[in-house]
Amino acid sequence: MAMKPMTGLSKIQAIFRKFDLLIIFFLCLSSVELVAEVLDERVEQELLLNRIALALDIHQIDVSSNLNNRDVVRRRIERPRLGRFPDLPGNSLANTEEIANWEAEYLAAQIGGMAIIATDTSAAIMETEEFLSEWLKTEEDYRYFISYLQQDFEVAEKIQLAAQDAGFSVVRSASGDQMALFGNFYATASQRLAVDTRDARRYRTQVTEIDYLGKRVRRNTNSLFRDDGNRGEGGLARNEPSVFLKETLGDEFTKSTIREITVPGGVALGSSADLRIDAKALVFLDGNLQLQGTDDENWSLPALSSTEAKTLFDFVNRSESIKSDAIVDIDADGRVRISAAFRDTDAGFEIMHADTQPFKYVPNLPVTKSVVIDTDVDWLPADSALQLEFVTDYEVRFLSANNMRIAQTRVALQYSYSSVQNEMIYTDAWGGDLRRLDENLDYSGLGSSMLLVAKYAGWVALFRTLKEENIPFLLGRYEFMKIDKSGRNTPARY
Repeated sequence: MAMKPMTGLSKIQAIFRKFDLLIIFFLCLSSVELVAEVLDERVEQELLLNRIALALDIHQIDVSSNLNNRDVVRRRIERPRLGRFPDLPGNSLANTEEIANWEAEYLAAQIGGMAIIATDTSAAIMETEEFLSEWLKTEEDYRYFISYLQQDFEVAEKIQLAAQDAGFSVVRSASGDQMALFGNFYATASQRLAVDTRDARRYRTQVTEIDYLGKRVRRNTNSLFRDDGNRGEGGLARNEPSVFLKETLGDEFTKSTIREITVPGGVALGSSADLRIDAKALVFLDGNLQLQGTDDENWSLPALSSTEAKTLFDFVNRSESIKSDAIVDIDADGRVRISAAFRDTDAGFEIMHADTQPFKYVPNLPVTKSVVIDTDVDWLPADSALQLEFVTDYEVRFLSANNMRIAQTRVALQYSYSSVQNEMIYTDAWGGDLRRLDENLDYSGLGSSMLLVAKYAGWVALFRTLKEENIPFLLGRYEFMKIDKSGRNTPARY
């Protein structure tokens, strides 16, 4: 069919139409890239991500302050993404298991790591040893660590260049080289990020930052987990003690509020310490823990083996995670339930043994459970220079359940333990069944059987306070977290 020839005017109109379509195309493309470069508004509050977002966009890399955001995860992943996770908020330092998992994958050259000091005063180039020293002195908001899959090393290189161009200090390794150095960075990183790609999402690993990729937060929450009891713990083990906080047992003047089919018992430590010095940092040097004061003085702490300290430190972290103070419970059939933090450790064995003692001294009460709890812990300067001591007040309680299945304290025996004398004194007793106690009850013997429990309670309280007050623990943390705390097996039945 013949075509009507175009006039000069129609040719000009056609050219303008093509020009208009071209403008529209570029506007749309620009709009898509603008949305892609920053996947959520909170990036503006992130020093690192905000400063390098534009440079990464040029390299076809997106950024997000929440890689688990439902809207972010829902989008098809067309470009690599750099971001963080809601379940790893600022200053959420890696625990023992996370460090072990990360190092195993790093040593196998499956993942790489990048440490960034993101301050306005950072020098872009440093020697690695100088970098580590500067890293440990840097405030928590500016210590960033990025984990990435080995296949994504080209993406990591572009991130490194963008960070260095922004004036930040960066060290990176994509293999198992310098494992202790990068393990140290990972163990002390207060801001933990990851590179999100299709390959990284497909990779099956227990490394937290890689495992979280591609998962959406639960509806109406900002977490991947149903509740705090499962956060990072994979759910409670079947042989874990019944979860409860010791405060729910009430006291002499307040009735218990805990409702349990089985009355909770065993040993539960949950007090925070009254620390009578101004602490600036916890450090681990030459196999010993020390507290650094605000005037840079080093306070020595009472004698405690590094394996015991590591066990108690792990328990505080786990206790916070699962919202429970329970350490051990042995039922009427001798079945042992013990916190995972204490399982197969010398400290766990000692506490388990202590849990068997109360009814040997108090055999004639119509109760079903005994429980040992700390009630007050004070840490204070000792007489010697720069030496700390502590005093633990604790109770040995005997419980039964009323007809509403609420735990009731029938008798509570009160003691006070001093770390200096390493001995206790019996102070008082309360409860409705005091008259049922044997007149020849060996109060001293019962208290002495709990000496190690009282000693551990003092340390647990100290670690709780340091955690609550956000006292840094960086110098020596990596070496401390790698301590092998394994000891005597805690049996399933006593």
